[in-house]
Amino acid sequence: MSVDIEGVDDSRLEDNIETHIGIIGAPVGCEMTANYRQTIQEAVTKAAQAIGYYQLETLKIRLSKDKECSELYLTVNPGSRVKISQRQIKLVGSQTPDPELQTIIDNAQLKEGSYLEQGQYEGLKSQLLSKAQVRGYFDAKFTVQEIRIDLKSYSASIDLQFFAGQRYAFGELQIPDDDKAKVLIEEVMTFKKGEPYHADKLAEFNQNLKLTGYFQQVVARPLVSQANEANVPIQLIVSAKPRDTFNIGGGISTDTGPSGRFKWQRPWVNSKGHSLSAEAFISDPEQNVSVKYKVPLEDPLNNYLSYQAGLKAENDNDTQSESITLAVQRHWGEADNDWKRIGFLRLEQEKFTQGTDDEQTTTLLIPGVTLSRRRARGGLDISWGDKQQYTLEGATQEVVSDIDIVRIGLQSKWLRSYGKHRVFVRAELGAIATNDFSQVPSSLRYFAGGDQSVRGFALNTLSPVEDDELTGGQYLNVASIEYSYPVVQDWRIAVFTDIGNASDKPFKDLATGVGLGASWSSPVGPIRFYFARGNSVDETTWRFHFSMGPAL
Repeated sequence: MSVDIEGVDDSRLEDNIETHIGIIGAPVGCEMTANYRQTIQEAVTKAAQAIGYYQLETLKIRLSKDKECSELYLTVNPGSRVKISQRQIKLVGSQTPDPELQTIIDNAQLKEGSYLEQGQYEGLKSQLLSKAQVRGYFDAKFTVQEIRIDLKSYSASIDLQFFAGQRYAFGELQIPDDDKAKVLIEEVMTFKKGEPYHADKLAEFNQNLKLTGYFQQVVARPLVSQANEANVPIQLIVSAKPRDTFNIGGGISTDTGPSGRFKWQRPWVNSKGHSLSAEAFISDPEQNVSVKYKVPLEDPLNNYLSYQAGLKAENDNDTQSESITLAVQRHWGEADNDWKRIGFLRLEQEKFTQGTDDEQTTTLLIPGVTLSRRRARGGLDISWGDKQQYTLEGATQEVVSDIDIVRIGLQSKWLRSYGKHRVFVRAELGAIATNDFSQVPSSLRYFAGGDQSVRGFALNTLSPVEDDELTGGQYLNVASIEYSYPVVQDWRIAVFTDIGNASDKPFKDLATGVGLGASWSSPVGPIRFYFARGNSVDETTWRFHFSMGPAL
């Protein structure tokens, strides 16, 4: 039922009246009974008083004459709007008021001389109570909460006094006696006994426990009713994951054809939190299997050791390769710092044939370091974020390796939204310095092309060519910019341009890709479709790209 209101110049008052009446709906049989008229009048009065109209009169109420009485006609006289003449809002009961509670009061919209709005008043009360609970003032209450209306002067006085009481502190952490993860749990704690309580720290503790990957279910909660001398015990309820977990998946791609993936994980190898996992991937051009053993250190979320071993075979894009890898990695990170560091030492032996070259076998002992950061907002369909990753690695003939090599890789992605407009920019640079490029394994050479590189070309089909076969590049230079705009719910259209190549000299023979695309924000994450025209020194191609997953 729509509402037609006469006599109102304030759009907010009109909208509020329509909202309150919309909840009521049309009367049974479209009959204007006394009860229905009273219900409408009460709704109009409530809607008006909520934003300061305490003298509104309802002059006329009637229904449209159609069978569904689809419209209600009102004539009202709003009268004068009440203003705040006096305001007393304060914290009581403490000589040193909590600064965050005081800030809420200082920033309150209920100013002397402004119009009275019940929503602002109730919102202020709600903010104070909520913030008090978050900061551990579990005895907080309002000792005075009054609005006094003077209809003769159209004014209101507010008296709001908030008693926070004593701030509670974190008490003992109650860990189940039979839990084997006591050391691990204590290492990810975000608070200490006796520290002032804060709900955010407890929420972070809950999140840290989930991120360890060791628990099926975990809940840490305050037991306020059991507080002793303002110390609140924290009860921890946890259930460990099963001894072994298995994941099996499959898919199909225009680049690799059908593929299958299998993963096994044992979250708990011992009481120190060591874990073991294995993974296998099989497709027509590529097969690999890897095993990983993880050892948590002082901070199991950000600081740990991992030992890895893997076998890989590839036969694709003029590359035939078989490799075996052994590696150890040391991960460093800090909870309050987005940057993560990885130091690694990798021993690998690769037997490969690249293009028309003879078969080679190269052994390398590669130390290196990776610095990375990822930030994102917006859930599955990221609306803001960036990702940086910088890697430096190398090997020398003086220690185990067959060649001298230094390899550097830089990757940067930025996604920003400006209202409905969204811009995504990415760049990737790589370079290899070596005394014998012919012995550089195929897995370390650079190739470009694909939906994460230069669109318009198939995956890894851009590189120097010899006798019509790809040789892999010594340098990688790729950049892209994409603009998108929403057209209907959950759908965005995009235009983009990519440029880059893998080459034997920096920025040589750059290929380009331009095109149109669309993305769908599905329940499982963004799904993207692109139609691109690729242009290089050798050919012009058209290609359809399909991908899913986050942009970063």
